[in-house]
Amino acid sequence: MIHGLPILLTGLLAGLLVSPAWSENTWRVVSDRPNEVVSIDLASLQRNAGRVDFREQRRKRDEQLHPGSQRPVRAILSRRAFDCERRRMATLSRAVFTDDDALIEHQAVRPQQAAWQALPRDEPAFRLVCGRS
Repeated sequence: MIHGLPILLTGLLAGLLVSPAWSENTWRVVSDRPNEVVSIDLASLQRNAGRVDFREQRRKRDEQLHPGSQRPVRAILSRRAFDCERRRMATLSRAVFTDDDALIEHQAVRPQQAAWQALPRDEPAFRLVCGRS
C-alpha cells in the first residue's frame, strides 16, 4: 500500500488544484424546454466589432437518434457567431455526443466560409450575447 500512496496523493493534489476551475460555472441557461436545455458559455464570448463568437451547449432530454449512427443524441456543443448588427448567425463548429460523452459527429468550417442565416425573432441567446432584444 505504501508504494501506491505517492500516486494517490499526487492524484488528490491534482484534483484539488483543478477543482476551483470546475467551481467557476460560466455557463448560463438561455432556454429550458421540455426537450432540451440550451446554455451559453459566458467565458467564451469573443467580441469583434458587431460580431460575437461563443460556445453553446444543447442538452437533449428526448430520445432523438443520430441519423448516421442511430445512437441517442445527448448533447450538441457548438461554436457559433452572431452578427449583432445584421441579426444573423453562423455555426463555425458542431460536435454531437451520445452516452458517456462519446463523440459521434463533428463538423467545422473556417470563419470566412461560414454560412450566415437570419436569426429567428425568438432566438433566446441574442439578448444575452448582443446586449439587446
